[in-house]
Amino acid sequence: MIESIAEAELRPYHKRKLVLLFAVMRHFAAELRGAGWTVDYYAEHDDDASAFADHVATARPQRLRLMAQSEFGNTERMTAIARDHGVEVEVFAHCNFISDANDFDRLAKSESARVTMEHFYRGMRKKTGLLMDGGEPTGGAWNFDSQNREPPKAGMRFPELPTFAPDAITTEVMALVERRFADHPGDIGTWNVPVTRADALVALEDFVVYRLDEFGPHQDAMILGERSMNHSMLSAPINVGLLHPLECCERAEIAYRSGSARLQSVEGFIRQVIGWREYVWRIYWKQMPAYRSRNALGATVPLPRFFWTGETDMNCLREALAHVRETAYAHHILRLMILGNFALIAGFEPQETNDWFWAMFIDGYDWVMVPNVIGMTLHADGGYVGTKPYAASANYINKMSNYCRPCRYDPKKTDGDDACPFNSLYWDFLARNETRFSKNARMTLVMKNWQRRPDSAKATVRRQAARVLARLQAGTL
Repeated sequence: MIESIAEAELRPYHKRKLVLLFAVMRHFAAELRGAGWTVDYYAEHDDDASAFADHVATARPQRLRLMAQSEFGNTERMTAIARDHGVEVEVFAHCNFISDANDFDRLAKSESARVTMEHFYRGMRKKTGLLMDGGEPTGGAWNFDSQNREPPKAGMRFPELPTFAPDAITTEVMALVERRFADHPGDIGTWNVPVTRADALVALEDFVVYRLDEFGPHQDAMILGERSMNHSMLSAPINVGLLHPLECCERAEIAYRSGSARLQSVEGFIRQVIGWREYVWRIYWKQMPAYRSRNALGATVPLPRFFWTGETDMNCLREALAHVRETAYAHHILRLMILGNFALIAGFEPQETNDWFWAMFIDGYDWVMVPNVIGMTLHADGGYVGTKPYAASANYINKMSNYCRPCRYDPKKTDGDDACPFNSLYWDFLARNETRFSKNARMTLVMKNWQRRPDSAKATVRRQAARVLARLQAGTL
């Protein structure tokens, strides 16, 4: 096992992300040794290639059994390193996914045909048997998403998350990260993330017992000061390999079958795990490497500095960025409809934006972020993941959160110094892409709304958007 400093320095990874990865590795090594395995561990090593060379010289292995790597090109790179030392390589499928390439490919009518998440998800339900009654979906429907979009209610309260106090190993890793990666963004703060299999199972059980039933209805809501609400907070332990996605879904289904969690919540959680997570994994491996460099909308605006510092007067962005800076996490609506939505309508350069998400999120890896950011969030893939861009004005944020109330910008205004930047940027985004979106059947109504406006009103909106973008780059937004 190799702690590669070179890999950790490839991007300005959030400190909490580095703590998680190194702490999980060290705990796993200790567990293996306790079970009688011999572990050749390279702590704080310069790079993986030199560590492997040292291992070969010492252990003289004849064969390397390698799980296919999650990031494009890494399996080939590691195979080449091994074979350079005369070591044969046997590659196995990645162990932390349920689908295989055939699950995706058999839905495509041609090599370039688009596969919808809904059709893929239904196939995964049938494959796993989750929430199935014979050949039919439990409850008579595949998807209960329409019941899971309620705005926040006044006085909502949420259960406390379980705590996982750092032990000696994790404390040592925290010190390592502060010493070796002092200039990386984010705060380590109070540690409460599972780093062992046992703790991850505690986190899973806590979610199922205390939050799963209430998860569904308000999963898209955003509330000031609330980091977790009823979300599972399991994406990091799943993606790092402490939990298997199928066991999480099976435990959630048991909760429904036993009457302790409502169907709409359980289905919503299962859809995120065996639907969306598996879907983006398959898109990544189907479309890479060209997918990562796509920029269908020609977006070129540099990522503003405040995405790293959080210093902005826009309360919704300040809140979302505080979540990320403090915890390396923000739930899916903050990612998509606050951070991602702003990046989309302002026209942020896709690859720079993708790298920011990859570096800053504790559950983020290349396979996670490329389909989610390049595809779903920025529509830079031209509509392969989502036929309609996830663009919205301040009205959506004002409806689904209480972020707008203390903000200095007015969510109901489009023009003027106190107008919410989301509004002018939203309409300017539609205007910039009018030719493309006018041909999109799902955009017909909103494009007609823009097109029927008087030329003078259009000009006012676009002037305001230009002022907003200028202030964005000047760091005064």
